[in-house]
Amino acid sequence: MMKKIFAIFCTMALLASCELDQYPHTETTSKDVYVSAANYESVLSGIYTSMIVNLSSISSDDRFQNYTRALLMFQEATTDNMDNVWAAGESTTDLNDLAWNAGDPWISAIYYHIYNIVALSNEFIRNASDERIASFSEEDRKKIVGWRNEARCLRALAYYHALDLFPAVPFVDEDDPVGSYIPETYDRYQLFEYLEDELKELSQPDVLPAMMYGHVTRGTAATILARMYLNAEVYIKEGRYSECIAACKDVIACGYSLEGSYFNLFNADNHKRTNEIIFALACNATNTVAWGAGTYMVCATRFDFDAGMAEDFGVAAYWNCLRARPELVDKFSEGDLRGYFGSRNRAAYTDAPEEGWYKVDGDVKYVYQDRPKEIVGHDETTSGWLINKWSNLTDAGETASDTGVNGAETDFPMFRLADVYLMLAEAVLRGGQGASSSEALGYVNQIRTRAFGSDSGNISASELTLDFILDERARELYTEATRRTDLIRFGKYTSGYQWNWKGGVKAGKDVDSKYAVLPIPEAELSANPDLKAINIQYGF
Repeated sequence: MMKKIFAIFCTMALLASCELDQYPHTETTSKDVYVSAANYESVLSGIYTSMIVNLSSISSDDRFQNYTRALLMFQEATTDNMDNVWAAGESTTDLNDLAWNAGDPWISAIYYHIYNIVALSNEFIRNASDERIASFSEEDRKKIVGWRNEARCLRALAYYHALDLFPAVPFVDEDDPVGSYIPETYDRYQLFEYLEDELKELSQPDVLPAMMYGHVTRGTAATILARMYLNAEVYIKEGRYSECIAACKDVIACGYSLEGSYFNLFNADNHKRTNEIIFALACNATNTVAWGAGTYMVCATRFDFDAGMAEDFGVAAYWNCLRARPELVDKFSEGDLRGYFGSRNRAAYTDAPEEGWYKVDGDVKYVYQDRPKEIVGHDETTSGWLINKWSNLTDAGETASDTGVNGAETDFPMFRLADVYLMLAEAVLRGGQGASSSEALGYVNQIRTRAFGSDSGNISASELTLDFILDERARELYTEATRRTDLIRFGKYTSGYQWNWKGGVKAGKDVDSKYAVLPIPEAELSANPDLKAINIQYGF
């Protein structure tokens, strides 16, 4: 059976692409591409694919800095969740330590990937106007209008990431000219207002499907809207918690439900979890060979000190990249199945292990060596516990693909129902109207029941506090690109809360508040004086 929804990742999709240098713009090939409904579908497929694959025209290092990987670097490796190491030279120390500047290649990577999606979407929408498709059959026009709405939602998702990461950005849509020009700069207030209107429309019935795996849907639009509202005090200095609750309820009304097994959400058959996964980046080891998204999480969390990678995780190649910070490990209590970390290295069994290695009674397969929980340094791989959440195994326990050649079959869930439950509960605690405290507690305890396999981990009403929610979001959503945003919303990102190696100090230290946003990349500044002024305003 073909695993994914969009299997036709054809080259034609990338012909209708964009070229980003000093400012976002597109070079259209519409007369050659937009001639049939099938071609429209292929172009839309290319937009989805651009969030997964490596694009040498965007990143300074096309091997590593794809969209999802850059997003994960900022959302996870700059926090108390995980540390990234690459002894071969991938420069991530500035991110680990919260010490970047406008010249950091990872900032350029996420910025230009965002605008690649914006430019691709704009071109698709421009060429899918009612006037442009008037000559198509009624059936094809209906399909293309649906795909146009998907492109609008993908553009909104990219702009949401821009809103979350940057204090102000250039704004371009399908009505702007194609070619060299300096677009208007939108601050967070303007971008929030634009996205709110766009997502409200996209989350209405009959604009997008309520549920459709591998595609953005009405549930996707409502989930993005919920995240915007939950973080509105950060973005626009205004609490929008009642609106967050309403958006969460719109998602729930689409018909989602929690998956029974937490780890089935992160294995090679996770495309079957259509009940809980609201939107996933669909990976395929044959059609979307890439080193980002699910492949990144599966392979980068494996280290060469683990002899059981193929058997336990379906991985043929270790990358020695991502490990848990001790603060994440310590958030899990006994019995919480989500806290699945590797505290030991494994090697093939020997009767006489080397010093520091030991045998375990009854185990004649491996010998073991304990790993320190605290990370010694970014340029070594011997410390820090391993993250075992992701795998390239099917439900039957079989390896799904050869990760040494093609990558993993594991999709990357960008939005899940459990996140929506936690957003609703937090919004209730922050004073939002539209849901009761008992509803909020019930949603949280559904998540806890799955995490513990019983009601033994359920909490009482008095235990449901904002601090609990922040920790529960770490436990439920670690490595899923939410943590930086959460810590900023709780006022614990740059100051007031320390973690291992924050600020470049082993014990952690406060950093300048400017690191709550990213600067505009240096390459943009000479072309647009407004952007240079933004960097100066924020101390970059």
